Amino acid sequence: MPHFDLFFKTEELRRRLEPHLKLIPPYFEFTVRTGTPEVRYFDQKDPMWKGFPFPVPDGTVYVFDDAIPARALGGGMQNRASVRVTRQDTDDEALILRIWHEILHAVGQPADDLVKRAGEWQSLSDRVMWAAWQSLSRPIDVPFWHRKFYSWLTERAASGAGGR
Repeated sequence: MPHFDLFFKTEELRRRLEPHLKLIPPYFEFTVRTGTPEVRYFDQKDPMWKGFPFPVPDGTVYVFDDAIPARALGGGMQNRASVRVTRQDTDDEALILRIWHEILHAVGQPADDLVKRAGEWQSLSDRVMWAAWQSLSRPIDVPFWHRKFYSWLTERAASGAGGR
């Protein structure tokens, strides 16, 4: 079971989000801290990552709310992840899903492949509902589908299946 030191930059972020961490399956374990871990920055010329802090220590997740020029809201790889909270982020469940998403990347899971891998993670009833959902022009980028997909990816990680 992967264990992460989960840093919330501020006590306010921690108070807001820590109670919702139970939405992430217990396969992932956390030691919750307040503060900033050692970070590094990606290519400062790339507008996607300009000013985006990424933790250096192995097994670290950093949740921050800095107003930075980067377009990215999160990143995860090599047993590390970073998640940005903006002023527009008012849905705490969506933020926890963002944390879960990046942690899945950190452990080598293809968290961006919700649609590409739909045939692998959906049950027959999910496929019927998915088709109906799309026929009604409903967006699929919603917590309902993300929870199902991330649960499947977590089970996949627990079984030792990894990679992209």
